[in-house]
Amino acid sequence: TPQKKVYEPSWLAGTSVGDVMFQADYFLKELALGEYTMPVAGMMSVFDWSEVSSTERDRNWSGREWFVVRKAEVRMSVDQTLVPVVKMGVEAREQILTKTGLEDAAVTANTHPLKKFADAFTRNFDLVAERKSVVFHLRELAKASVMAKYLVDSNIRVSSSWYQLADEIVKNTAAEAHPQIPQLWNMRGNSRIQLKNGRLIDMITGGHRNLHAIYGGVEFGLDRFELAQRHAMQGQAGMQLGQSGRPMFMPQRFQIGQQAQVPQMPQGVDLNLDKFN
Repeated sequence: TPQKKVYEPSWLAGTSVGDVMFQADYFLKELALGEYTMPVAGMMSVFDWSEVSSTERDRNWSGREWFVVRKAEVRMSVDQTLVPVVKMGVEAREQILTKTGLEDAAVTANTHPLKKFADAFTRNFDLVAERKSVVFHLRELAKASVMAKYLVDSNIRVSSSWYQLADEIVKNTAAEAHPQIPQLWNMRGNSRIQLKNGRLIDMITGGHRNLHAIYGGVEFGLDRFELAQRHAMQGQAGMQLGQSGRPMFMPQRFQIGQQAQVPQMPQGVDLNLDKFN
């Protein structure tokens, strides 16, 4: 059954940003289903976790997992260069079937195969990003998004050409070439003969069948982070972007030039959300 790509907002369809998010999510599902060798020794697929768990081995379940930004801040170097810093991870939720469709379960146990896989991926995220380019580019996209949110939250004035360029890119972006993709499948078969009162439980195969389904996507959730001290910007004449003085200027690094009469600089905020589950 073909699966439809869904983007929020819809203008992401067909853009390089939307493509990076889709490719990263698809790679995450491939790893979870055991399509490829794990990029880090010791990591296991969802199937592997299901087989080693006595409580989950014989249970049908559905769930979703997706990329998230766990920590976001903007730091300032000694030469007044703004550097976005992010910590990313993978979230997982078991889902249950209701009258309106699949919904998140109230509680997802820490022993659930999806949760085990998500926790292992989160612990090794930076290492996976160095070994798999699609995860690396997703992290760089998160940095660029954090930097953009910081500029907006700080009310920093930028040249109108920046907005015009963004509008032109969205306007000239071709429609999504492949809005539907084949459903990702990975089937593993095993059989265990089960007897009850001297008779096979399943008279057709004599075995036991299970179904495991995985859904998800990418949701940065940057609206949870307050990246700029808004109160420090009130009453100021404004901030303007200047060119970086560094000879090797990288896209994820920006420098601001502040007017002389403004004594303070906006600083990043570390919400330290890692301690919350």
